[in-house]
Amino acid sequence: MTGWRSAGFFYGEAPVHEYAVTEGILAIVQEEAVKAGASRVDEIVIMIGELSTFVDESIDLYFAELSKGTVAERARLVFNRVEARADCLACKAEFRPLSALYSCPECGSPLCHLKEGSELYIDSIEAT
Repeated sequence: MTGWRSAGFFYGEAPVHEYAVTEGILAIVQEEAVKAGASRVDEIVIMIGELSTFVDESIDLYFAELSKGTVAERARLVFNRVEARADCLACKAEFRPLSALYSCPECGSPLCHLKEGSELYIDSIEAT
């Protein structure tokens, strides 16, 4: 099930608590395991935007508890960070914001669009 993505599992416009996010991750993993006829999930790769507020350790802790008794009970979570990328709406410059509070480094405009860096999604699920 490598390369699996859920466009609907994108958080970035509003803060979401890790517990609720972890419940969503587990629900998606269980659903995909059933579809694949898998009896065990071994690894889940999760992509997290570097400007998001999600804490890997919290998701890992909640997942360990929530997944007890499921096909994902002993699954290893792998967290990878997505580098932030933004476009300036004023001068069209593309840049990498280094914090959640940013403006265009070229023209100083605060009118920018964050293209990447606040997301959270499942990149792949390894199951047998």
